[in-house]
Amino acid sequence: MLIRAQPAVQLISPLDNDVFSKLVFRIREELRERPHELHIWASIAGLVTLPGGCEVWYGESPHYYVKLIGGPGTLARKIMEMKTDLPRYNCNLEIIDDAVHEVDHKIHIPPAEVDDDLEDCTNEVMQLPLISVVDPEKHFVKSPTYKQEIGYLLQCKGSKYIVQLIGRTEKGDLIFDKVDGCLVDSVVTRNTNKTRIQTIKKWMLDIIDGLIYLHSMGIVHRDLVSRNILDPGLDASLIICDLQCLNASALCSPYELDGGDYSRFSFASDVFGLGSLLWQCSFYNDPFDRHVMIGNPPPVPFRDIFLACTMENPDERPTLLELKAMYEAIVFLDGC
Repeated sequence: MLIRAQPAVQLISPLDNDVFSKLVFRIREELRERPHELHIWASIAGLVTLPGGCEVWYGESPHYYVKLIGGPGTLARKIMEMKTDLPRYNCNLEIIDDAVHEVDHKIHIPPAEVDDDLEDCTNEVMQLPLISVVDPEKHFVKSPTYKQEIGYLLQCKGSKYIVQLIGRTEKGDLIFDKVDGCLVDSVVTRNTNKTRIQTIKKWMLDIIDGLIYLHSMGIVHRDLVSRNILDPGLDASLIICDLQCLNASALCSPYELDGGDYSRFSFASDVFGLGSLLWQCSFYNDPFDRHVMIGNPPPVPFRDIFLACTMENPDERPTLLELKAMYEAIVFLDGC
């Protein structure tokens, strides 16, 4: 495990918010344009993540095939990060680090659709209190998916950090306390230039506190993306939802899962997810994929935090307490 020194204090002035916002806007616009400028990404037909890289299919059917494997600074990694183009087109390629070879075509097989209703949760749902009258103003209703989700939600009953399961409908759906706001919207509507750094710091500390609670219960969230964070507004704490996930969304999936071994989920996997969330909050958008995200970190004062969270070796990522100290070391001067 990597031993970290006490984080140095970062003093933030009103000018720093302006500089941060301008850098974010410039990088964000560049990332929006790059997929249209590079033919492999403009005509992408499929992508599969591999340990150390990915497989890409582009162009018209039956599609050209490209395998990319490479470390930082290599041609393969620069292509994955959308920082450079393929050395040549209209052929099937394997690019390992800086070595380029033509290879046989490989057929793209789209992943099978996942059945959301994987488990019969009837017995677990029937143990919940029946709520005969559902009030759309107060309640949110969804179908149960996994027994594990119901168990986790009951473990977290009464926590201000976790969405609250309060009962069931007569049809067997789950009923939650309704929270109208969602972080996926707030990163656009509430993330104003004058207080952008303060807002992101507050959001991330809220989520870290919620994750500290989840981990204390032995629960790994697995899918920390902005759509799974609720925002009640009015400076209230953010609320973590969607404890049903068995797998991670692609943009927050850490390196250790690239081989498809989901038994490797750990508390450190959630720390990687916090890095992905920081990126989403900073750029008020989702990254094209993980390689683009890693290759384009948020500006100071969040750059080092992001890089620490997204270390390839899970043992080298910070603990939640270390991460909390890194955010708390961001201090605002008068006038912010």
